[in-house]
Amino acid sequence: MADQAQVDLSVQRVIHLVGIGGAGISAIGIILAAMGHQVTGSDVNETGAWAKLQAAGVGVEVVPVGQLFAVAEHHGAEIVAYSTAFPPSEADQRAAGSAGRVLVNRAAILAAICGTRRTVAVSGTHGKTSTTALLATLLERAGEDPSFLVGAVPVGLGDAARWGKPGGVFVVEADESDGSFLELGAATAVVTNVDEDHLDFWGSIDHIESAFDRFLGAATNRVVCIDDPRVDAAVDERALRLAVAHDAVTVGESPPARYRIHHVEIDRLTTRFGLVVDGVEVGPVAIGTPGRHHARNAAVALAVADGLGVSVERGIKALAGYVGAARRFEVVGEAGGVTVVDDYAHNPGKVRALVASAKEAGWKRVVVIFQPHRYTRTRDQGADFGAALALADVVAITGVYGAGEPPIPGISGRTLVGAVLDRRPWAEVVWVPTLDDAAAWAAQALRPGDLCLTVGAGDISGLCPRLVAAQLARTP
Repeated sequence: MADQAQVDLSVQRVIHLVGIGGAGISAIGIILAAMGHQVTGSDVNETGAWAKLQAAGVGVEVVPVGQLFAVAEHHGAEIVAYSTAFPPSEADQRAAGSAGRVLVNRAAILAAICGTRRTVAVSGTHGKTSTTALLATLLERAGEDPSFLVGAVPVGLGDAARWGKPGGVFVVEADESDGSFLELGAATAVVTNVDEDHLDFWGSIDHIESAFDRFLGAATNRVVCIDDPRVDAAVDERALRLAVAHDAVTVGESPPARYRIHHVEIDRLTTRFGLVVDGVEVGPVAIGTPGRHHARNAAVALAVADGLGVSVERGIKALAGYVGAARRFEVVGEAGGVTVVDDYAHNPGKVRALVASAKEAGWKRVVVIFQPHRYTRTRDQGADFGAALALADVVAITGVYGAGEPPIPGISGRTLVGAVLDRRPWAEVVWVPTLDDAAAWAAQALRPGDLCLTVGAGDISGLCPRLVAAQLARTP
């Protein structure tokens, strides 16, 4: 990544954010405004973030793409920060330079925010959003008034971003997808797991491990979950190697873990587990989201909070009311005996954890409607997706949500239909190219007692209300 200018936020600044409607950059805008800075932003479309931005005092406007950076001059901006969706052109860079405006990317402005508070950065290939939400909820309910920035809205908190009391901790979700998490300078670094993902950027799992090694090495305190996300109750050798190298606090179901999880029980929308810390039983722990992976995330949150001075006993009480985050096993509705749940899982490890947990939770059938995300990911990890999806009772696979990538010849959702059948030749799996096709199929395929999971990082969440409405229409 290119070197970024250093941003000083210790005095009030006039800041303009390009791509302000995006989830990550809008949350940064809300925090900057709460810090006392004058903040404006531009985007090419109005998004769902608009109302909260305006309520926070952020001036927002829709402009043509060619004006996204130019409007910063009208607001007298000293600093212009941009989302990854809208990198500056050479002309934008020249204009900023001649006007004396500092031009930085999202990671650099976030690093500047982190530099003003004691920061806990939560990263990992899977589970970082849920773990960040769990930790923010725990600290809030324990009376610590934390600052936080989460990739989804924690249901119990109502906001994805908040700036808490001076001197408090800042809990931030640290994105490893493009290496930007290495810029944050956090005092506490958390790694939930180490797995293959974003290979278009990293190239190999060895490069991913090396990045997490640098991430942990830059921190003073470290917490690492050493469980293998692909196998129940097994140690991941890469995670363990990192934990040992950096003398990290370890979490997991395996005996080497200092915070050791045991006897995980999942019942519909709740998870309960025992927890042993340094050989002493401190559980049980109960949270309002289902899944063995959520037990791991909760235990990581407890370990981090313990290191921040919130005892495990206080943390367990604070987590009792946790009911998840948006698009992380989010219950959209129940009708006709069918429960419809939406989830952001989009790589094989996430999908496997999601489906395996759902299978344990007590529904008659687990029906998955999966929207593949990115052609490169579908191509590179097709066999792993097939193995993960084959755990479901019934699978429907849509077309690929490209996320800006051009199609790759021979790669489509049908690629994953074949991968599921390769893994389990007798699987009940169908190809539904569009979301309209998926809705039509689901209307006749779902039965009372089913859990229907809509899964993916694209626009599949828009399918959920249609599924609930269709079940309501069938209900006598």
